[in-house]
Amino acid sequence: MKNKQLNFNRIWNSTTLMTWLSYFAKSGSLLLVLPLVLKKLSTPEIAVWTFFSVILSMAGLADFGFRNTFVRLFALARGGAKDIGVFKLEKKQPAENLKPQANWDLIEKLYSAMEKIYLNVSVILLVVLLSAGTFAIITPISHVVNKQQAWISWALVAASIAYDFYGKTYSNYLEGMNEIALSKRVEFLSKVGLITTSFLVLVFAPTLLNLIISNTFWMVFNVIRDYYLCRYIADGRYKNFKKHPFEKQFFLKIWQPAWRGGISGLMSQGLTNLSGILYAQVGNPAAVASYMIGLRIITEIRNVSNAPFYSKIPLMARLRAEGNYVKLTQVAQRGMRMAHLVYIGGAVFVGLFFNLFLTVIGSHIHFVDPKLWLMLTFAFYIHRYGALHMQLYNTTNHIISHIVDTVAGVIFIIMALALIKPMGIYAIPAGMLCGYLGFYAWYAAMHSLKSLNVNFFKFEFKVSAIPAGIFVLYTAFQLIIKT
Repeated sequence: MKNKQLNFNRIWNSTTLMTWLSYFAKSGSLLLVLPLVLKKLSTPEIAVWTFFSVILSMAGLADFGFRNTFVRLFALARGGAKDIGVFKLEKKQPAENLKPQANWDLIEKLYSAMEKIYLNVSVILLVVLLSAGTFAIITPISHVVNKQQAWISWALVAASIAYDFYGKTYSNYLEGMNEIALSKRVEFLSKVGLITTSFLVLVFAPTLLNLIISNTFWMVFNVIRDYYLCRYIADGRYKNFKKHPFEKQFFLKIWQPAWRGGISGLMSQGLTNLSGILYAQVGNPAAVASYMIGLRIITEIRNVSNAPFYSKIPLMARLRAEGNYVKLTQVAQRGMRMAHLVYIGGAVFVGLFFNLFLTVIGSHIHFVDPKLWLMLTFAFYIHRYGALHMQLYNTTNHIISHIVDTVAGVIFIIMALALIKPMGIYAIPAGMLCGYLGFYAWYAAMHSLKSLNVNFFKFEFKVSAIPAGIFVLYTAFQLIIKT
């Protein structure tokens, strides 16, 4: 009985499993909500709805690297860091029984700075959404029959995105304090609520506006939920946090890694999502909806596959601060291997069966061409490989991702523009591959493995051999057997 209780507690407090639980709930909308959206809404409304999803994703770029920076800095401070500088490889390993004490003065100071930054940026974000965002969405909404409801929906989306952005201060604190398991458990329940209300709306009152109202309610609820969780963890220390005045030098220490991470996000996720927005301006509604759905699904698969590795980032940052590089390497290898396997497994499953699924439910649109899906899968896989190594190296707090993503992004843009006439929409994943294979992946891996002082082949054989083999078999099936 005692062993069963221990196993349950281990599962209940597993950051990876709880993160997966949350991601699976979110991805559950692809199984329950997405089919109804494709069936109940008109093709122009589907295009607008997916456009909203892209805008929501791109709004994260306004964070400009602050989220990952604060999560990492909170984790370093929790590991006993005295300052927020760069952590370099040290040969000494900490004693096994030594437990570093959290630096609560630094944590409190970090939170005050974060709160001020996010408040100002959320206001700026709202202004940008209501101006540039409105301009970008004019064309998609022009195809919708009930334009008034579409515009009201957009106003709700813009307001909720800005409010949700400020609420990231609470989730950043929770993750940085390594309360990921708790955060993801309650997030799972919220996502089940969102899926349930969205499902009911699409069954009994299927309009774009009603669907957006349901989403907006849960975005607001999530912010309130995270606020109370912050007050609950760490013996309620959050309730007694003092407000610290703005200090320029301290801000610059935060800004230096943050802006580099921001450039990185802009040149990676930003360009990918921008491709969908630009295509929405010139493509017909059916083609746009098809590409947007494909882009959203591959993004969801990527997000789910992140769980085994990204849920361990606060732990890896703490291990880096403690100097425990042996355990850090082991944790990184396990997380990377499982992340690759989940990504490849999900992408292959969708590539083989999703078009059949759309046919069965009588969808108004078809899935993307199998070869386009194969190219998107490969491009995102190479990006995932590089991104995992980049996140591992980021635990040193020496951020070079702005260089990596900028060079890869420039290659992507040049090649996509050069190939757009002969290849059409295929030029987008082709351009990604040029940037990711040509620079991003190998450069990120080189720095990551050097920071751990480990051999490339020894490290990667344990990480990448099986998932790469599965992808090769899938590629052969698509290009040879199905041709």
